[in-house]
Amino acid sequence: MTTLTSPRRFIVLLVAVTAVCAVVAAVSSVGAVDIVFGLPLALFLPGAALVWAIDPWAHQVKGAQRATWTVAASIGVMILGGLLLNLTGGLTRAHWLILSSAVVAVAAVVGWLRAGVEPSPEAPAQEHTPFRLLNYLSLRAVAILAAAVLVVSGALVLSQRTNTEASREQFVQAWMLPQPASNAFSTTAQLGVKNEEGEDAVLVIQLKQGSSTSSWTVHLGDGQQWTHEIHREVGKSVSATVAKASDPASIVARVNLAKLS
Repeated sequence: MTTLTSPRRFIVLLVAVTAVCAVVAAVSSVGAVDIVFGLPLALFLPGAALVWAIDPWAHQVKGAQRATWTVAASIGVMILGGLLLNLTGGLTRAHWLILSSAVVAVAAVVGWLRAGVEPSPEAPAQEHTPFRLLNYLSLRAVAILAAAVLVVSGALVLSQRTNTEASREQFVQAWMLPQPASNAFSTTAQLGVKNEEGEDAVLVIQLKQGSSTSSWTVHLGDGQQWTHEIHREVGKSVSATVAKASDPASIVARVNLAKLS
């Protein structure tokens, strides 16, 4: 029979509160409700689950120090998790709720397994090392500190990378030039499109010359370009538009070429 120890009771409560907060935050469309049920998911629940997984019987971290580690761990997990979601393009409300709940769930399982039987408290060290600080640090405390340093360092590195990616301009470039470019009266021209969106794109290109219209749908990877040779007719203007296949009505680039006279 499973023994429901005090840490296990807390872990059950933690999982139940997490489930309630996640469900309410997922279905709510009221800002005040989102704040009330979202803040525990960001500032308390993930960190509490992690602290209980590491030290379920509060032998190493107690009182105010335990509360501090709970909040700090929650913030660290949310920062690192949010940056990872942002890099993968999945920084949405639903994904953030899944991340928070998953951290709590995994940590709760570890804490449950470790909270079956209370271990005897560690005996205090009888001898003092030359470095007095080491007398007050346990292996778990060092592990927690190291994890905190890794989380903060990772967050800073990912933040820098995210800022670099965000500062890059994203656009679709289009051109239509006589061939050769030095001959403005050439009957041949080149229509070209280059994808600078930072990701693959499916583009719809529409060419209009006089009353005739032609269109192409092309798939371009980031940095790739597409070109097409055009035969110009005297007295007819030439224009082209580019739109994303996912939203054909929204034009992302437009080019024109003067009439041949």
